[in-house]
Amino acid sequence: MRQPLTKYAIRNPEYLHINTKEDSFAYGLDQEWYPTLWQRRAGCGPTTASTLMLYFLQKEGPRTIHKEEVLPLMEELWKLVTPGIMGVHLVSQFTRGVASYLPKLPFALTEQTLSIPKTKGARPTLAQVVEFLSTSLLSDSPVAFLNLSKGSVTNLYEWHWVTLVGLEQEGEDKPVLVTLYDASQAWKIDLGLWLETTTRGGGFVSYHPVLQRGA
Repeated sequence: MRQPLTKYAIRNPEYLHINTKEDSFAYGLDQEWYPTLWQRRAGCGPTTASTLMLYFLQKEGPRTIHKEEVLPLMEELWKLVTPGIMGVHLVSQFTRGVASYLPKLPFALTEQTLSIPKTKGARPTLAQVVEFLSTSLLSDSPVAFLNLSKGSVTNLYEWHWVTLVGLEQEGEDKPVLVTLYDASQAWKIDLGLWLETTTRGGGFVSYHPVLQRGA
């Protein structure tokens, strides 16, 4: 008997489909679009931050976005989520930078974080990670994912930030798969395998709209 599919995703992934040329688009923003070599090498953090902010801006007034139009946003987030010699290797570096950008938005967002410690015994369970991610996705909030070690996952860069836009599981005994946007591509990884085998950990960050009184 086929087991039921549990699935969560942002409501409008097309808001992050960036036109790069006629009849072609990128999934999310791409650090390779930065103009300098250092930005292209170390820019995954500010690129992911820009992708998250773009999604909320698109929800205010969705339209077709071209690659050239997102470069000012990427440059602005670079100045705030600025990589050091080790890149943006801490969740706190990411959130501190984005916090400086949030007052510029025409709406209020609040941050939520979930850290994955290096020490395996100190990590949240897979169920706790799924709860964090599903809550974010149900709130129509893409999630920034910091992966410092890919462990046994083969289709993932390490010491790297990516944007998580979906989660699915076909039955309780099946792998939890998450959909990621990075380097203009979309693909899925086994979240449980990463959580079990990563040797350095990482973390997750999402932003949620703040409901105004009387709204």
